[in-house]
Amino acid sequence: MASDKNTGGGKTAPMKGSTSEFHANWSNRPESLYNHWTGGAAKNQVQFAFKNHWQVFGELMGHPKPGASLEVGCGRGSLSSFFAQAGWDATLLDYSPAVIRIARDVFTANGHSGHFVTGDTLALPFPDESFDVVAHIGLLEHFEEPGDAVLEQWRVLRSGGWLLAYIVPEKPDNVQRHFKWVNVLLKAGAKIFGVTGKRLEKEAVYRNDLGSEYYMPIFEALEPAELFVSGMYSMPMISHSPEFPFSLLPAPMEQALVKIFGASVAFRKMLTGRHGWLCSEKNGQALLMAARK
Repeated sequence: MASDKNTGGGKTAPMKGSTSEFHANWSNRPESLYNHWTGGAAKNQVQFAFKNHWQVFGELMGHPKPGASLEVGCGRGSLSSFFAQAGWDATLLDYSPAVIRIARDVFTANGHSGHFVTGDTLALPFPDESFDVVAHIGLLEHFEEPGDAVLEQWRVLRSGGWLLAYIVPEKPDNVQRHFKWVNVLLKAGAKIFGVTGKRLEKEAVYRNDLGSEYYMPIFEALEPAELFVSGMYSMPMISHSPEFPFSLLPAPMEQALVKIFGASVAFRKMLTGRHGWLCSEKNGQALLMAARK
C-alpha cells in the first residue's frame, strides 16, 4: 500500500539558481512519464543503466536482507522500484509535489508499494537512524555546497547501513567527449524530421563540477566503517536531446545500443575483474561515493 506525506508543502532545499528549470523540464514532457525500471531485459539505454546501478549497489552492500530504504530527490523513483521489487520498505522523498505524484504513478504501474514524502533534502522529516540504506541518483551536483545534505542523510542512516551517493558532476571531458559528435548529428537529424521547439530544447539545469577531491573530506569526517569511491557509467549517453530529462531514441535504435553496451560492459568485466559499469572517475558519467555507517 502506498502512503503520502507532505512536510512543508514542497519546501525547496537551497540549490544553485531557481528550481523553475526543473519544473519546466518536467512539465508536460513525455520524458517525465518514462519508466526506467523493468523486471525483465532492458529495452533502452536508461533502463540498462539503472539495472547496472542496481547490480553495483547490490554487490557493494553484499546483498543484505531487505530493510528500510530512502531515496532522496527521488524523481520518478526508478531506483526505489528496484529496492521495492527486492522486498525493501521503500520511502521516496522529493521537494516537488508534482514529481512525487509522478513517482507514485510509476510505482503503481510497476506493481510496487512505498511511502511518498514531499520534503526538504536539508531537513529530512525523519528521526535519527530511520533507514538501512539512503540512496540517490543525480542529486548532490545541483548544490553549490552539498556537504550539509550528506550530513543530513548520514543522520537518518542506521548503524551498519549504507549511504549510496551517485553524483553526476558537470564534466565534459568524460567518456562522452568521444561521442559528442554523434549526438550533434542526431539533433540535426531530429530537426530535419520536424522535432523542434519544446520537444527538443530544454531549460539548462545547474550542475557543479565537484569531484571526489571535494567529497572525500566530507565522507571521511563521518568516520564510516567502509568507504568506496569509483567512477560509474562507463558508456556514453546517445540521444538527439541528452540534456535533463534525457530523451530516448526510437525503440530499434535503443535496443541496438543496449546490445552494444551490454557486450562492452561484459568485456570490461573480463578485463578488470570487477563490474564493467565501474570505471575511472575521469571517464565515468558519474561518481559513486558509498559509505557504510
